[in-house]
Amino acid sequence: MVFSSNLFLFAFLPACLCGYYLVRGVAPQLRNLFLFLVSCLFYFWGSGQIALLFLAAVFVNQFLARLIDRNPPKRARIIFWLGVAYNLCWLTYFKYLNFFYDNFSTLARAAGVELPAIAPIALPVGISFYSFQCIAYLTEAYKREHKPARSWLDYGTYLAFFPHVVAGPIVRYSDIDDEIRQRKESVQLFFEGIWRFSLGMGKKVVIANTLGSVADQLFGLPSGELSTAEAWLGALCYTFQIYFDFSGYSDMAIGLARMFGFHFPENFNQPYRSQSVTEFWRRWHMTMSSWFRDFVYIPLGGNRLGPRRTYINLWVVFFLCGLWHGADWTFVAWGMWHGLLLVTERWTKDRFGWMPHGGLGNVLTFLVVLIGWVPFRADTLPAAWDFLSRMLSLSSPPANALPVWFYLTPDVSCCLALAVFFSWLPTEKIRAIRPPGPATVFLQGSVSLLLLVYSAASLSKAAFNPFIYFRF
Repeated sequence: MVFSSNLFLFAFLPACLCGYYLVRGVAPQLRNLFLFLVSCLFYFWGSGQIALLFLAAVFVNQFLARLIDRNPPKRARIIFWLGVAYNLCWLTYFKYLNFFYDNFSTLARAAGVELPAIAPIALPVGISFYSFQCIAYLTEAYKREHKPARSWLDYGTYLAFFPHVVAGPIVRYSDIDDEIRQRKESVQLFFEGIWRFSLGMGKKVVIANTLGSVADQLFGLPSGELSTAEAWLGALCYTFQIYFDFSGYSDMAIGLARMFGFHFPENFNQPYRSQSVTEFWRRWHMTMSSWFRDFVYIPLGGNRLGPRRTYINLWVVFFLCGLWHGADWTFVAWGMWHGLLLVTERWTKDRFGWMPHGGLGNVLTFLVVLIGWVPFRADTLPAAWDFLSRMLSLSSPPANALPVWFYLTPDVSCCLALAVFFSWLPTEKIRAIRPPGPATVFLQGSVSLLLLVYSAASLSKAAFNPFIYFRF
């Protein structure tokens, strides 16, 4: 069940909100129990019996975190690594076993050995996200940075809370510990949540879905039928689709959390305004970037062991980052591309004291990020290479290629213009000059209602409603 569905909008969410505030009014001490139960229902709806693995993660990680907290450092270290291994083993089994086995089978076949095929393993919804949250939880307990939850229910409410369970943001327990135990819902916070949820829904349904349908058409064409202009349009549409799709989902998650009195960390900060790839990763999927920084890059040595070791650490981090996104060489290639870009930026800074900046830096950064999205979107590495080759081709378009204007219908053109506008609009300056008061509240309420009605109407008549990060 995704947020951008009529089942969620008109059934699950209203029932959940009504039930929550009814429980809050009658027995506030049962609020967390209610959230835990409805969140489990939400997760079971999408995963079925595999959701039992998720419940096991709640109890096992809470048990281990308490053991870590109660034991001396040497024993706590052993328990910590057992916990990390537990979470990574399940993640590896469900997400990567088929990938590793298929690659090993290919090598064996080249050596003349034919291995039996194995059945595909169903991927539990959100396992990549909640596995990272469990590891962060154990790490904070091991480093004595934060005390474990006081009860299984507190930890279960945190881990299962449905706004972030499917696709983030990657919320650490320390981010919302105080609000798990004691929070104050308010009318203002509730309407802030509606406003943020509505913006996310508009980004997802209006912009991402419209541009995504064009990207799917163009990436689905054989390279022999694809012109250079069509290839660039496909890459551009996907570049905006994945941003507005994922940032829209994050906005909806943050908005939903506020309706229940929680403050989730921000996950995106207009990444396409970045003037360097280094800055891009400070603005894109910020909770994931900070996770890899704190739990992989810094433990490897970060930039403390000299330039050469720094470059290696960056490569390792982005190899893992690519693999985390999906069990396919296309995602690894995307991660390696960004690793190469970051190493290059760091090298030019170390060697010449120069980093991309200004308007030229923004254009170059957007261009290399756009190129990187091609293997991320392509089904295979050869398909990605063919698509990139067509983008860089100066030859005449194929005779059977449609003119690029065929795809630039009024709605697509409008959405492209909106995507450019909202990607580069300096929102922090707009917020700074926004006059507070009834007029602002009325405007936000009107826009929220309009976006929700329009999005719901679009969902009712459209069959195309993917969510890219749902499969991660």
